[in-house]
Amino acid sequence: MTKPFVGFYTHDTDENFEAILSKLGVGFLVRKMASNAKPTMKVEISEDNVWTITTVLPIKTMTWTFKLTEEAELTGPEGTYKVVFTVEDNKLIQKPVDKDNPKAIMVVREFNEGGLKQTMTHLSSGTVGSRSFKRAT
Repeated sequence: MTKPFVGFYTHDTDENFEAILSKLGVGFLVRKMASNAKPTMKVEISEDNVWTITTVLPIKTMTWTFKLTEEAELTGPEGTYKVVFTVEDNKLIQKPVDKDNPKAIMVVREFNEGGLKQTMTHLSSGTVGSRSFKRAT
């Protein structure tokens, strides 16, 4: 289960990321800072299948811990929200519990040997953005 997910990743490119932040209600200055940030991401899976994703930004470190198919509470730029993570092939899929929330997004992290592409879809508007990361280890 751990491959191809576990590893350390460095930011590479963005596509329409700032538009996603705007749909989430993130203010102009924070959007600019976030879209210019070059985060790193570490994905770990423990022996008892607890996943940890740690994202390090210049101004903040976010650590999310969860088990697949179980509801988890996360905190991000749009606030605190509940999601469920699942795996399909090489994809880690993050779905919001409250799909009717105007800030709800679905995130698909598609992993490969070279890194991962994190595609975010704002559910109420259909706006799509992505961040790509290169595998460092």
